Amino acid sequence: MVMSSSPSNSEITTGRYLDQRKIGNALQQAVDFGASYAEVRLVAETGSSVNLRDGILENAIPGQEVGVTLRILADGAWGVHSTTDIASLPEQIESTVRLAKAVAKRRSSSDKPVQLAEIPIFQDEIHWRPKKDIRNTDLSTKIDMLKNIADSASDHEKVVSTTCGWSDEHIHTELLTSEGMDRVWSFQRSLVRGMVTARDDNEVVSYRTRYGGEGGLELIESCDLGQLGNDAMVAALRLLKAKRAPSGKMPLIADRDLTGVYIHEALGHPCEADLVAAGDSCLDGKLGQKIGSDIVTVVDDPTIRGGYGAYPIDDEGVNTRAKRLITNGVLTEYLNHRETAAHFGIEPNGGARAQDGLHHPLVRMSNTMIMGGDHNNIDDLMEDIDYGIYACGSRGGQVDTGKGSFQFAAQEAWLIENGELTTPLKDVSVSGLTLEILQNVNGLTRDAKLAAPGFCGKGQTVPVGDGGPIMRISEALVG
Repeated sequence: MVMSSSPSNSEITTGRYLDQRKIGNALQQAVDFGASYAEVRLVAETGSSVNLRDGILENAIPGQEVGVTLRILADGAWGVHSTTDIASLPEQIESTVRLAKAVAKRRSSSDKPVQLAEIPIFQDEIHWRPKKDIRNTDLSTKIDMLKNIADSASDHEKVVSTTCGWSDEHIHTELLTSEGMDRVWSFQRSLVRGMVTARDDNEVVSYRTRYGGEGGLELIESCDLGQLGNDAMVAALRLLKAKRAPSGKMPLIADRDLTGVYIHEALGHPCEADLVAAGDSCLDGKLGQKIGSDIVTVVDDPTIRGGYGAYPIDDEGVNTRAKRLITNGVLTEYLNHRETAAHFGIEPNGGARAQDGLHHPLVRMSNTMIMGGDHNNIDDLMEDIDYGIYACGSRGGQVDTGKGSFQFAAQEAWLIENGELTTPLKDVSVSGLTLEILQNVNGLTRDAKLAAPGFCGKGQTVPVGDGGPIMRISEALVG
Protein backbone atom coordinates (compact mmCIF):
# COMPACT_ATOMS: atom_id res chain seq x y z
CA MET A 1 0.00 0.00 0.00
CA VAL A 2 1.00 3.63 -0.48
CA MET A 3 0.07 6.24 2.10
CA SER A 4 -1.18 9.53 0.73
CA SER A 5 -2.56 12.75 2.04
CA SER A 6 -6.15 13.74 1.35
CA PRO A 7 -6.91 15.58 -1.91
CA SER A 8 -7.27 19.33 -1.53
CA ASN A 9 -10.84 19.31 -2.90
CA SER A 10 -12.15 17.06 -0.12
CA GLU A 11 -14.97 18.33 2.07
CA ILE A 12 -15.14 16.82 5.54
CA THR A 13 -18.70 16.34 6.80
CA THR A 14 -20.52 14.38 9.46
CA GLY A 15 -23.21 11.74 9.17
CA ARG A 16 -21.39 8.40 9.19
CA TYR A 17 -23.27 5.10 9.34
CA LEU A 18 -20.26 3.01 10.40
CA ASP A 19 -18.61 3.29 13.81
CA GLN A 20 -15.00 3.79 12.72
CA ARG A 21 -13.52 2.49 15.97
CA LYS A 22 -15.58 -0.72 16.02
CA ILE A 23 -15.01 -1.42 12.34
CA GLY A 24 -11.29 -0.70 12.69
CA ASN A 25 -11.08 -3.21 15.56
CA ALA A 26 -13.00 -5.79 13.51
CA LEU A 27 -10.66 -5.37 10.54
CA GLN A 28 -7.65 -5.81 12.81
CA GLN A 29 -9.28 -8.95 14.19
CA ALA A 30 -9.50 -10.30 10.63
CA VAL A 31 -5.76 -9.76 10.22
CA ASP A 32 -5.14 -11.50 13.57
CA PHE A 33 -7.13 -14.48 12.28
CA GLY A 34 -4.84 -14.70 9.24
CA ALA A 35 -6.33 -12.33 6.65
CA SER A 36 -3.91 -10.50 4.37
CA TYR A 37 -6.56 -7.85 3.62
CA ALA A 38 -10.03 -6.96 4.88
CA GLU A 39 -12.52 -4.25 4.03
CA VAL A 40 -15.98 -3.06 4.97
CA ARG A 41 -17.93 -1.08 2.35
CA LEU A 42 -21.32 0.42 3.13
CA VAL A 43 -23.64 1.98 0.56
CA ALA A 44 -26.75 3.94 1.55
CA GLU A 45 -29.07 4.79 -1.34
CA THR A 46 -31.92 7.26 -0.93
CA GLY A 47 -34.12 7.52 -3.98
CA SER A 48 -37.52 7.44 -5.58
CA SER A 49 -39.29 6.25 -8.69
CA VAL A 50 -42.47 7.64 -10.24
CA ASN A 51 -44.38 6.12 -13.16
CA LEU A 52 -47.21 7.48 -15.29
CA ARG A 53 -49.25 5.57 -17.84
CA ASP A 54 -51.19 7.68 -20.33
CA GLY A 55 -50.63 10.72 -18.10
CA ILE A 56 -52.11 9.07 -14.99
CA LEU A 57 -50.02 8.28 -11.93
CA GLU A 58 -49.41 4.53 -11.70
CA ASN A 59 -47.07 4.45 -8.71
CA ALA A 60 -44.67 6.58 -6.69
CA ILE A 61 -42.15 4.76 -4.55
CA PRO A 62 -39.71 6.51 -2.23
CA GLY A 63 -37.14 4.39 -0.44
CA GLN A 64 -33.86 3.98 1.32
CA GLU A 65 -31.59 0.96 1.24
CA VAL A 66 -28.50 0.40 3.33
CA GLY A 67 -26.25 -2.55 2.55
CA VAL A 68 -22.79 -3.46 3.72
CA THR A 69 -20.27 -6.00 2.42
CA LEU A 70 -17.35 -7.48 4.31
CA ARG A 71 -14.57 -8.79 2.03
CA ILE A 72 -11.66 -10.74 3.47
CA LEU A 73 -8.65 -12.02 1.55
CA ALA A 74 -6.89 -14.97 3.20
CA ASP A 75 -4.51 -17.53 1.66
CA GLY A 76 -5.09 -15.90 -1.73
CA ALA A 77 -8.88 -16.37 -1.77
CA TRP A 78 -11.90 -14.21 -1.01
CA GLY A 79 -14.44 -14.66 1.74
CA VAL A 80 -17.45 -12.35 1.36
CA HIS A 81 -20.34 -11.60 3.69
CA SER A 82 -23.11 -9.12 2.78
CA THR A 83 -25.87 -7.93 5.07
CA THR A 84 -28.27 -5.11 5.92
CA ASP A 85 -27.54 -5.63 9.64
CA ILE A 86 -24.59 -3.30 10.23
CA ALA A 87 -24.33 -4.12 13.92
CA SER A 88 -23.71 -7.82 13.19
CA LEU A 89 -20.52 -7.24 11.17
CA PRO A 90 -17.96 -7.75 13.98
CA GLU A 91 -19.54 -11.15 14.69
CA GLN A 92 -18.93 -12.26 11.09
CA ILE A 93 -15.15 -11.73 11.00
CA GLU A 94 -13.98 -15.16 12.09
CA SER A 95 -16.47 -17.09 9.94
CA THR A 96 -15.63 -15.00 6.86
CA VAL A 97 -11.90 -15.62 7.35
CA ARG A 98 -12.64 -19.35 7.63
CA LEU A 99 -14.69 -19.12 4.44
CA ALA A 100 -11.80 -17.50 2.56
CA LYS A 101 -9.38 -20.18 3.77
CA ALA A 102 -11.82 -22.93 2.81
CA VAL A 103 -12.11 -21.48 -0.70
CA ALA A 104 -8.31 -21.34 -0.90
CA LYS A 105 -8.02 -25.06 -0.05
CA ARG A 106 -10.31 -25.91 -2.97
CA ARG A 107 -8.46 -23.72 -5.44
CA SER A 108 -7.42 -25.51 -8.62
CA SER A 109 -3.69 -25.98 -9.13
CA SER A 110 -4.03 -24.00 -12.36
CA ASP A 111 -5.55 -20.99 -10.59
CA LYS A 112 -3.22 -18.40 -9.13
CA PRO A 113 -3.81 -17.03 -5.61
CA VAL A 114 -5.53 -13.64 -5.58
CA GLN A 115 -3.20 -10.69 -5.10
CA LEU A 116 -4.00 -6.99 -4.89
CA ALA A 117 -2.04 -4.19 -6.52
CA GLU A 118 -0.91 -1.40 -4.21
CA ILE A 119 -2.91 1.82 -4.13
CA PRO A 120 -2.64 5.19 -2.35
CA ILE A 121 -4.33 5.16 1.05
CA PHE A 122 -6.64 8.08 1.88
CA GLN A 123 -8.63 9.23 4.87
CA ASP A 124 -11.08 11.76 3.47
CA GLU A 125 -14.55 12.67 2.30
CA ILE A 126 -15.43 13.73 -1.25
CA HIS A 127 -18.94 14.88 -2.10
CA TRP A 128 -20.15 15.81 -5.56
CA ARG A 129 -22.84 18.25 -4.52
CA PRO A 130 -25.65 19.03 -6.99
CA LYS A 131 -26.90 22.56 -7.46
CA LYS A 132 -30.38 21.38 -6.42
CA ASP A 133 -30.46 18.38 -4.11
CA ILE A 134 -32.80 15.84 -5.72
CA ARG A 135 -33.98 14.71 -2.27
CA ASN A 136 -35.72 18.07 -1.81
CA THR A 137 -37.93 17.61 -4.89
CA ASP A 138 -41.57 17.00 -3.97
CA LEU A 139 -43.79 14.46 -5.69
CA SER A 140 -46.01 17.04 -7.40
CA THR A 141 -42.97 18.54 -9.16
CA LYS A 142 -41.94 15.13 -10.45
CA ILE A 143 -45.45 14.37 -11.66
CA ASP A 144 -45.76 17.75 -13.42
CA MET A 145 -42.47 17.18 -15.22
CA LEU A 146 -43.53 13.73 -16.37
CA LYS A 147 -46.91 15.04 -17.51
CA ASN A 148 -45.06 17.56 -19.65
CA ILE A 149 -43.46 14.64 -21.47
CA ALA A 150 -46.71 12.65 -21.61
CA ASP A 151 -48.85 15.50 -22.94
CA SER A 152 -46.48 16.36 -25.76
CA ALA A 153 -45.94 12.68 -26.62
CA SER A 154 -49.64 11.84 -26.95
CA ASP A 155 -50.85 14.71 -29.14
CA HIS A 156 -51.85 12.54 -32.13
CA GLU A 157 -54.75 10.20 -32.83
CA LYS A 158 -52.42 7.33 -33.77
CA VAL A 159 -50.65 7.38 -30.41
CA VAL A 160 -52.34 4.64 -28.39
CA SER A 161 -50.23 4.68 -25.24
CA THR A 162 -47.52 6.57 -23.41
CA THR A 163 -45.51 5.61 -20.35
CA CYS A 164 -43.24 8.00 -18.49
CA GLY A 165 -40.90 7.39 -15.60
CA TRP A 166 -38.75 9.24 -13.13
CA SER A 167 -35.93 7.85 -11.01
CA ASP A 168 -33.45 9.56 -8.72
CA GLU A 169 -30.90 8.42 -6.17
CA HIS A 170 -28.47 9.85 -3.66
CA ILE A 171 -25.56 7.42 -3.19
CA HIS A 172 -23.50 7.59 0.01
CA THR A 173 -20.54 5.20 0.38
CA GLU A 174 -18.18 4.48 3.27
CA LEU A 175 -15.08 2.30 2.89
CA LEU A 176 -12.71 1.20 5.64
CA THR A 177 -9.88 -1.29 5.09
CA SER A 178 -7.18 -3.08 7.05
CA GLU A 179 -4.64 -1.03 5.08
CA GLY A 180 -5.88 2.17 6.72
CA MET A 181 -8.27 3.39 4.01
CA ASP A 182 -11.11 5.46 5.43
CA ARG A 183 -13.08 7.18 2.67
CA VAL A 184 -16.57 8.57 2.34
CA TRP A 185 -18.07 9.83 -0.90
CA SER A 186 -21.48 10.75 -2.28
CA PHE A 187 -23.18 11.92 -5.45
CA GLN A 188 -26.61 11.91 -7.12
CA ARG A 189 -28.20 10.61 -10.31
CA SER A 190 -31.45 11.77 -11.92
CA LEU A 191 -33.31 10.31 -14.90
CA VAL A 192 -36.55 10.73 -16.85
CA ARG A 193 -37.74 8.36 -19.54
CA GLY A 194 -40.65 7.92 -21.90
CA MET A 195 -42.12 5.37 -24.26
CA VAL A 196 -44.56 6.18 -27.06
CA THR A 197 -46.63 3.45 -28.73
CA ALA A 198 -48.42 4.22 -31.98
CA ARG A 199 -50.75 2.14 -34.13
CA ASP A 200 -52.01 2.27 -37.69
CA ASP A 201 -54.33 -0.65 -38.53
CA ASN A 202 -52.28 -3.78 -37.71
CA GLU A 203 -48.96 -1.96 -37.51
CA VAL A 204 -47.82 -1.24 -33.93
CA VAL A 205 -44.51 0.48 -33.12
CA SER A 206 -42.90 2.05 -30.09
CA TYR A 207 -40.11 4.54 -29.49
CA ARG A 208 -38.11 5.03 -26.29
CA THR A 209 -36.43 8.17 -25.01
CA ARG A 210 -34.26 8.92 -21.93
CA TYR A 211 -32.58 11.92 -20.40
CA GLY A 212 -30.47 12.14 -17.27
CA GLY A 213 -27.11 11.73 -15.66
CA GLU A 214 -25.07 12.55 -12.57
CA GLY A 215 -26.66 15.53 -10.85
CA GLY A 216 -29.74 16.79 -9.06
CA LEU A 217 -32.95 18.52 -10.08
CA GLU A 218 -31.01 21.09 -12.11
CA LEU A 219 -30.15 18.34 -14.58
CA ILE A 220 -33.80 17.54 -15.36
CA GLU A 221 -34.68 21.25 -15.43
CA SER A 222 -32.05 21.77 -18.13
CA CYS A 223 -34.01 19.52 -20.51
CA ASP A 224 -36.93 20.73 -22.64
CA LEU A 225 -39.23 17.91 -21.53
CA GLY A 226 -42.01 18.93 -23.89
CA GLN A 227 -39.62 18.68 -26.82
CA LEU A 228 -38.35 15.35 -25.53
CA GLY A 229 -41.87 13.93 -25.60
CA ASN A 230 -42.75 15.50 -28.96
CA ASP A 231 -39.58 14.14 -30.59
CA ALA A 232 -40.45 10.65 -29.35
CA MET A 233 -43.97 10.96 -30.76
CA VAL A 234 -42.72 12.17 -34.14
CA ALA A 235 -40.26 9.28 -34.29
CA ALA A 236 -42.96 6.73 -33.44
CA LEU A 237 -45.28 8.12 -36.14
CA ARG A 238 -42.39 8.02 -38.62
CA LEU A 239 -41.78 4.36 -37.78
CA LEU A 240 -45.40 3.55 -38.68
CA LYS A 241 -44.64 4.48 -42.29
CA ALA A 242 -41.06 3.19 -42.36
CA LYS A 243 -39.98 0.39 -44.67
CA ARG A 244 -38.19 -2.80 -43.67
CA ALA A 245 -34.43 -2.51 -43.77
CA PRO A 246 -32.40 -4.04 -46.61
CA SER A 247 -29.89 -6.71 -45.68
CA GLY A 248 -26.28 -7.29 -46.60
CA LYS A 249 -22.91 -5.60 -46.26
CA MET A 250 -22.95 -1.87 -46.91
CA PRO A 251 -21.68 1.48 -45.60
CA LEU A 252 -23.22 2.45 -42.28
CA ILE A 253 -23.43 5.79 -40.49
CA ALA A 254 -24.34 5.65 -36.79
CA ASP A 255 -25.62 8.56 -34.73
CA ARG A 256 -23.95 9.23 -31.36
CA ASP A 257 -26.40 6.94 -29.49
CA LEU A 258 -25.65 3.95 -31.69
CA THR A 259 -21.95 4.84 -31.80
CA GLY A 260 -21.97 4.73 -28.01
CA VAL A 261 -23.75 1.39 -27.83
CA TYR A 262 -21.31 -0.07 -30.34
CA ILE A 263 -18.22 1.10 -28.47
CA HIS A 264 -19.69 -0.06 -25.16
CA GLU A 265 -20.68 -3.52 -26.34
CA ALA A 266 -18.04 -4.32 -28.94
CA LEU A 267 -14.96 -2.74 -27.36
CA GLY A 268 -15.71 -1.82 -23.74
CA HIS A 269 -16.61 -5.31 -22.56
CA PRO A 270 -13.58 -7.02 -24.16
CA CYS A 271 -11.43 -4.34 -22.45
CA GLU A 272 -12.61 -5.40 -18.99
CA ALA A 273 -9.53 -6.99 -17.45
CA ASP A 274 -11.40 -9.68 -15.52
CA LEU A 275 -12.70 -11.05 -18.83
CA VAL A 276 -9.22 -10.75 -20.34
CA ALA A 277 -7.69 -12.63 -17.40
CA ALA A 278 -10.33 -15.35 -17.73
CA GLY A 279 -9.45 -15.85 -21.40
CA ASP A 280 -12.84 -14.55 -22.50
CA SER A 281 -11.76 -11.51 -24.51
CA CYS A 282 -10.77 -11.08 -28.13
CA LEU A 283 -8.30 -8.43 -26.91
CA ASP A 284 -6.25 -10.82 -24.77
CA GLY A 285 -2.54 -10.24 -25.48
CA LYS A 286 -3.18 -7.27 -27.76
CA LEU A 287 -2.02 -4.39 -25.55
CA GLY A 288 0.20 -2.13 -27.63
CA GLN A 289 -1.08 -3.59 -30.90
CA LYS A 290 -2.93 -1.79 -33.68
CA ILE A 291 -6.55 -2.99 -33.59
CA GLY A 292 -8.43 -0.13 -35.26
CA SER A 293 -8.15 2.60 -37.81
CA ASP A 294 -5.90 5.60 -37.12
CA ILE A 295 -8.85 7.89 -36.42
CA VAL A 296 -10.23 5.75 -33.56
CA THR A 297 -9.46 6.93 -30.01
CA VAL A 298 -11.65 5.62 -27.18
CA VAL A 299 -11.84 6.74 -23.56
CA ASP A 300 -13.69 5.49 -20.51
CA ASP A 301 -14.01 8.38 -18.08
CA PRO A 302 -15.98 8.34 -14.81
CA THR A 303 -14.86 11.92 -14.09
CA ILE A 304 -17.16 13.39 -16.78
CA ARG A 305 -19.60 15.24 -14.52
CA GLY A 306 -23.17 14.85 -15.70
CA GLY A 307 -22.52 11.50 -17.36
CA TYR A 308 -24.78 8.73 -16.08
CA GLY A 309 -21.73 6.54 -15.44
CA ALA A 310 -19.85 9.18 -13.43
CA TYR A 311 -18.51 8.54 -9.92
CA PRO A 312 -15.72 10.23 -7.89
CA ILE A 313 -14.12 7.14 -6.30
CA ASP A 314 -14.35 3.50 -7.32
CA ASP A 315 -15.66 0.83 -4.94
CA GLU A 316 -12.16 -0.17 -3.85
CA GLY A 317 -11.33 3.39 -2.80
CA VAL A 318 -9.28 4.27 -5.90
CA ASN A 319 -9.53 7.80 -7.29
CA THR A 320 -11.14 7.84 -10.70
CA ARG A 321 -9.43 9.00 -13.87
CA ALA A 322 -9.91 8.83 -17.62
CA LYS A 323 -8.77 5.54 -19.17
CA ARG A 324 -7.61 5.76 -22.77
CA LEU A 325 -8.54 2.34 -24.12
CA ILE A 326 -7.51 3.02 -27.73
CA THR A 327 -5.22 5.77 -28.99
CA ASN A 328 -5.14 6.28 -32.77
CA GLY A 329 -6.12 2.67 -33.32
CA VAL A 330 -3.67 1.17 -30.80
CA LEU A 331 -5.00 -0.72 -27.76
CA THR A 332 -3.37 1.11 -24.84
CA GLU A 333 -5.23 0.18 -21.64
CA TYR A 334 -7.61 -2.30 -20.03
CA LEU A 335 -10.25 -1.40 -17.47
CA ASN A 336 -9.20 -2.99 -14.20
CA HIS A 337 -9.51 -3.27 -10.43
CA ARG A 338 -6.88 -4.15 -7.82
CA GLU A 339 -7.00 -7.88 -8.44
CA THR A 340 -6.67 -7.72 -12.22
CA ALA A 341 -4.09 -4.93 -11.97
CA ALA A 342 -1.92 -7.26 -9.88
CA HIS A 343 -2.54 -10.09 -12.35
CA PHE A 344 -1.25 -8.01 -15.27
CA GLY A 345 1.38 -6.07 -13.30
CA ILE A 346 -0.20 -2.70 -14.05
CA GLU A 347 -1.59 0.22 -12.05
CA PRO A 348 -5.23 0.13 -10.84
CA ASN A 349 -7.25 2.69 -12.80
CA GLY A 350 -10.50 3.04 -10.84
CA GLY A 351 -12.67 0.54 -12.71
CA ALA A 352 -14.13 -1.34 -9.70
CA ARG A 353 -17.90 -0.91 -9.43
CA ALA A 354 -20.58 -2.71 -7.43
CA GLN A 355 -24.33 -2.53 -7.98
CA ASP A 356 -24.92 -1.59 -4.33
CA GLY A 357 -23.71 -2.31 -0.82
CA LEU A 358 -24.71 -5.97 -1.02
CA HIS A 359 -22.57 -6.78 -4.07
CA HIS A 360 -18.80 -7.10 -4.44
CA PRO A 361 -16.94 -4.91 -6.96
CA LEU A 362 -16.42 -6.07 -10.55
CA VAL A 363 -14.50 -4.46 -13.42
CA ARG A 364 -17.05 -2.21 -15.12
CA MET A 365 -17.30 0.64 -17.60
CA SER A 366 -18.39 4.18 -16.69
CA ASN A 367 -18.74 6.84 -19.44
CA THR A 368 -17.34 5.27 -22.61
CA MET A 369 -17.00 7.19 -25.85
CA ILE A 370 -15.14 7.55 -29.14
CA MET A 371 -13.41 10.89 -29.52
CA GLY A 372 -14.26 13.20 -32.41
CA GLY A 373 -12.67 13.30 -35.83
CA ASP A 374 -12.30 15.88 -38.68
CA HIS A 375 -15.74 15.82 -40.41
CA ASN A 376 -18.07 18.76 -39.92
CA ASN A 377 -21.42 16.98 -39.96
CA ILE A 378 -23.40 14.06 -41.30
CA ASP A 379 -23.54 15.64 -44.77
CA ASP A 380 -19.75 15.38 -45.00
CA LEU A 381 -19.94 11.71 -44.03
CA MET A 382 -22.70 10.89 -46.53
CA GLU A 383 -21.54 12.76 -49.60
CA ASP A 384 -19.63 9.85 -51.20
CA ILE A 385 -22.05 7.05 -50.18
CA ASP A 386 -24.10 5.78 -53.11
CA TYR A 387 -26.12 3.27 -51.09
CA GLY A 388 -26.01 2.75 -47.33
CA ILE A 389 -27.76 3.13 -43.99
CA TYR A 390 -27.96 5.89 -41.40
CA ALA A 391 -28.98 4.22 -38.11
CA CYS A 392 -30.11 6.07 -34.98
CA GLY A 393 -30.81 5.21 -31.37
CA SER A 394 -30.56 1.82 -29.75
CA ARG A 395 -32.85 -0.97 -28.67
CA GLY A 396 -29.96 -2.70 -26.97
CA GLY A 397 -27.04 -4.87 -27.94
CA GLN A 398 -25.04 -7.91 -26.98
CA VAL A 399 -21.53 -9.19 -27.47
CA ASP A 400 -19.54 -12.41 -27.38
CA THR A 401 -16.37 -11.02 -25.83
CA GLY A 402 -14.32 -14.15 -26.50
CA LYS A 403 -15.18 -14.42 -30.18
CA GLY A 404 -15.24 -10.67 -30.60
CA SER A 405 -18.66 -10.67 -32.27
CA PHE A 406 -21.52 -8.27 -31.56
CA GLN A 407 -25.07 -7.46 -32.56
CA PHE A 408 -27.24 -4.47 -31.80
CA ALA A 409 -30.53 -3.01 -33.01
CA ALA A 410 -31.29 0.59 -33.95
CA GLN A 411 -34.50 2.39 -32.99
CA GLU A 412 -34.87 3.84 -36.48
CA ALA A 413 -32.89 4.42 -39.63
CA TRP A 414 -32.86 5.96 -43.10
CA LEU A 415 -31.64 4.73 -46.44
CA ILE A 416 -28.75 6.74 -47.88
CA GLU A 417 -28.89 7.09 -51.67
CA ASN A 418 -26.47 9.19 -53.69
CA GLY A 419 -25.25 11.00 -50.61
CA GLU A 420 -28.70 11.92 -49.26
CA LEU A 421 -31.16 10.55 -46.69
CA THR A 422 -34.23 9.12 -48.40
CA THR A 423 -36.53 6.35 -47.11
CA PRO A 424 -37.20 5.93 -43.36
CA LEU A 425 -36.44 2.37 -42.21
CA LYS A 426 -37.23 0.19 -39.20
CA ASP A 427 -36.12 -3.16 -37.75
CA VAL A 428 -32.48 -2.39 -38.49
CA SER A 429 -29.86 -4.56 -36.81
CA VAL A 430 -26.10 -4.39 -37.20
CA SER A 431 -23.68 -7.22 -36.50
CA GLY A 432 -20.04 -7.98 -37.08
CA LEU A 433 -16.63 -8.67 -35.59
CA THR A 434 -15.18 -6.04 -33.27
CA LEU A 435 -11.71 -5.98 -34.80
CA GLU A 436 -13.02 -5.79 -38.37
CA ILE A 437 -15.42 -2.93 -37.62
CA LEU A 438 -12.76 -0.94 -35.76
CA GLN A 439 -10.59 -1.14 -38.87
CA ASN A 440 -13.55 -0.07 -41.02
CA VAL A 441 -14.25 3.20 -39.17
CA ASN A 442 -13.36 5.82 -41.77
CA GLY A 443 -15.20 8.96 -40.68
CA LEU A 444 -16.07 10.79 -37.44
CA THR A 445 -17.64 14.19 -36.87
CA ARG A 446 -15.91 16.63 -34.55
CA ASP A 447 -18.70 16.98 -31.97
CA ALA A 448 -18.20 13.99 -29.68
CA LYS A 449 -20.36 13.91 -26.55
CA LEU A 450 -22.29 11.51 -24.37
CA ALA A 451 -25.67 10.37 -25.64
CA ALA A 452 -28.70 8.98 -23.77
CA PRO A 453 -28.02 7.35 -20.38
CA GLY A 454 -28.16 3.59 -20.06
CA PHE A 455 -27.66 0.53 -17.88
CA CYS A 456 -25.21 -2.34 -18.20
CA GLY A 457 -25.73 -5.88 -16.93
CA LYS A 458 -22.85 -8.18 -15.99
CA GLY A 459 -24.33 -10.25 -13.22
CA GLN A 460 -24.92 -6.85 -11.61
CA THR A 461 -26.59 -3.80 -13.14
CA VAL A 462 -24.90 -0.38 -13.05
CA PRO A 463 -25.70 2.97 -14.71
CA VAL A 464 -23.44 3.88 -17.64
CA GLY A 465 -22.96 6.63 -20.16
CA ASP A 466 -21.76 6.18 -23.71
CA GLY A 467 -21.60 8.16 -26.90
CA GLY A 468 -19.22 9.88 -29.25
CA PRO A 469 -19.53 11.61 -32.62
CA ILE A 470 -21.53 10.55 -35.65
CA MET A 471 -19.51 7.64 -37.02
CA ARG A 472 -19.09 6.21 -40.53
CA ILE A 473 -18.15 2.57 -41.11
CA SER A 474 -17.07 1.65 -44.62
CA GLU A 475 -18.72 -1.78 -44.45
CA ALA A 476 -21.00 -3.43 -41.87
CA LEU A 477 -23.48 -6.30 -41.96
CA VAL A 478 -27.01 -4.91 -41.82
CA GLY A 479 -30.07 -7.10 -41.50
